[in-house]
Amino acid sequence: MRTEETIRDRIEALQDEYDKHDPPSTELEDEAEVAILRAIEELEWVLDEREAEDGFTT
Repeated sequence: MRTEETIRDRIEALQDEYDKHDPPSTELEDEAEVAILRAIEELEWVLDEREAEDGFTT
């Protein structure tokens, strides 16, 4: 499993890539934008889930 730092670095890289193509000027860039936004959303969800698990005690 990846570390939180690795995931956060990936989110930052994806956001930088997103910013380079905003607003999208071609259909390919538009599709890439959707893929990047989905990846960011999924990575943020993973981090939220991990934080929720870390707070759980047995």
